[in-house]
Amino acid sequence: MGIYKLIALLDMDSYFASIECAKNPVLRNRPIAVIGIGEKTVITSANYLARSYGVKTGMNIKEAKRLCPKIIFLKADFPYYELTTLKIAQIIEKYFPVYKEASIDEFYIALDNVDSPIKRLEMLKDEIYEKLSLKCTIGVGCNPHIAKTACEFSKPDGFLVVDDIDSFSKSVDISKVLGIGKSSKKLLDELGVQTLWELLHSKDCETLDILKMSILKTYTESEFFKIELPKSMGHILTLDRSINSFNEIVEIGKYLLFGLYAKLVRYKMGTKYISTYLKLSNGNFFSTSKSVGSLCNDYILLSKIIEQMYRKLYLSGSVVKIGVSLQQLKYLDGFQSSLFWEEDLRKFEKIAKLNNVHLGGFYTLRNKKVVG
Repeated sequence: MGIYKLIALLDMDSYFASIECAKNPVLRNRPIAVIGIGEKTVITSANYLARSYGVKTGMNIKEAKRLCPKIIFLKADFPYYELTTLKIAQIIEKYFPVYKEASIDEFYIALDNVDSPIKRLEMLKDEIYEKLSLKCTIGVGCNPHIAKTACEFSKPDGFLVVDDIDSFSKSVDISKVLGIGKSSKKLLDELGVQTLWELLHSKDCETLDILKMSILKTYTESEFFKIELPKSMGHILTLDRSINSFNEIVEIGKYLLFGLYAKLVRYKMGTKYISTYLKLSNGNFFSTSKSVGSLCNDYILLSKIIEQMYRKLYLSGSVVKIGVSLQQLKYLDGFQSSLFWEEDLRKFEKIAKLNNVHLGGFYTLRNKKVVG
């Protein structure tokens, strides 16, 4: 097991909000926030203009509106966000063979196994912006802790390589260090530790010694990049309005499946089981599951199966929630997507960009639905 010296964290800036601005450029110079899709929702992402007014992730809509009266709220389009992450992963693979998706908008990248890694990172950053109109921040350090800290320190649209931890640590607020939670921050405040440098040079405190060890831990590539694959994934959507058209139900169900499938491709997995769910306005709900036999990674086949399943579930009534989930997921060596994937990819990209079908709300960009 080798010991490695360099790792990068690529973190997309204000990810969901930035994707919405990339889809609809007219929003770029306006304060916007993406909100969840449930009945009781909060801010999930805000662009930097909205943040300048104090709007933050996790804030309720009323408070965000008070701080920024002109803010525009957009309901999250998770299938499209999953697709965008797939595109980013495919760009990363052009430059780096070993990487790990830490979240939908964060990637750790191994650097020791390629030539000219810093130059490759610069090219990667440029290509993501050129192809997707999205900005990211990249931090490079001797281990994931330092890479993450460098990333947080240099946001937004930054690029920072930490060659000298001691020098770098003098300007880093302790709150920006990975692993410093509320309880740790409280203790550090009591001890007068405000910067990373003060923490690394503290003495005679067992708790602080443990924190220092975790921050300076040697980075082992094979250990860190071991991926724990999900056993299932799913999404239940609360619609903007009730619908009673079977064709609309199927289209929304397929769009939700599209987002799950983008994640399936990223993890190079197949599924053995698929489930669908409907809830009516009268409170009744219906669900059904079906085995697809051997591991399946064919989007067209899965979409045909869920159409049959929704046909079995839906008889009449107004639908207010639609759900799809994939179970019994396993890794597929030599993953092959459907021969029809590219055709469907273009179809759903067009749907998402035009907002003809956007999370159950049917409207065009000209009268795009906003909340608040």
